[in-house]
Amino acid sequence: MSDVYLVGSAWQQVEQDTELQLDESVFATVSNALKSAGIARHQVGLTVISSLDLYDGRSISNALIAPAAAGYLNEEYRVEGDAMAATLFATAAIVAGQVDVAIVLAAQIPEIGAADEQKLRRFREKISSYTVDAHLNRPVGVTAEATLGMHASARVASGQADLSEMAARSADDITRGAQKRGARPAVSADAVASALRVVDPLTELMLPAPTMSVGALVLATGAVARRSPRPLARITGWGSATAPDTDSAGWLDSPAAATEAAARRAYEVAGISDAAREIDVLEMTDLSPALSAELLAALQLSSLPRDRVNPSGGVRSNYPGIVNGVLRVIEVAEAIKDGTATRGVAHTLDDLAGLPTSTASVLVMEEM
Repeated sequence: MSDVYLVGSAWQQVEQDTELQLDESVFATVSNALKSAGIARHQVGLTVISSLDLYDGRSISNALIAPAAAGYLNEEYRVEGDAMAATLFATAAIVAGQVDVAIVLAAQIPEIGAADEQKLRRFREKISSYTVDAHLNRPVGVTAEATLGMHASARVASGQADLSEMAARSADDITRGAQKRGARPAVSADAVASALRVVDPLTELMLPAPTMSVGALVLATGAVARRSPRPLARITGWGSATAPDTDSAGWLDSPAAATEAAARRAYEVAGISDAAREIDVLEMTDLSPALSAELLAALQLSSLPRDRVNPSGGVRSNYPGIVNGVLRVIEVAEAIKDGTATRGVAHTLDDLAGLPTSTASVLVMEEM
């Protein structure tokens, strides 16, 4: 099997007044990723695209994006889900020896003519109500945010979560992220607690900060990575698992079970026996601060210092939807590259249907 390395990356937040069309934004982002990797287009053997027609508002998004993502007359396919799933597919192709270089491309630029946080959130909730699970067995009106609210309400009522601690964690994330790629300005815990209550007991600042963006990763075998001018990190472990649907109470009683299973598989592949001692940094997708403690326990990283959990500010600072997986990987890779960590974990939890049927993915990376 081949070693897998992250040799290049690029991420672009898309503003409402951009003059670039979708394929132009994709082309610019992929070009920057390839340039950072020192790799030419003809070396790319596979392009894996993460996008979603429901978000894009177009049924030909793959045909529009693929040529701009180095997929023209090349091996390419699309994953209807979070970019981390696409990353795992690309990693598998390299490990299997099918290709030497693969691109992961994720794009979320919904055709709603706005980049405003509240409008993006309302759009995401509307899309959530159209998922397959909703039509099969989910009660009408139960969207992604509603499931987060039900979970948070249950945890507060049982004493497992505290509103003041949730507000403090959210404020800490947002304030820390404001110094980096954050979409929200620094804020106090009191401001978080008094913000608009979206779904009881969660305020809008406790929920992810939706943004539009395009992101790309360049993965390569060890032979290619050794010739790359600025390789970022080695990928050593990966795992994925899916939560139960609404027929089971598991999504509410144990929402971190899928993360626990994904982490267990990733650590086994990476040869990690004591995650708390061997992992230095974590970028975690805790869609609600009521989930944070449960996810940390599932990842076996409850003892990780607070400043090593979501040093970027996490999803309450910037949550680009499907592109979230790319952003979390980039943040961990940068921490490894600048020497603040030797081994890190990127974790994603998609929110298309909320906590039910949510796919958790875990990627382990370490220094070169």
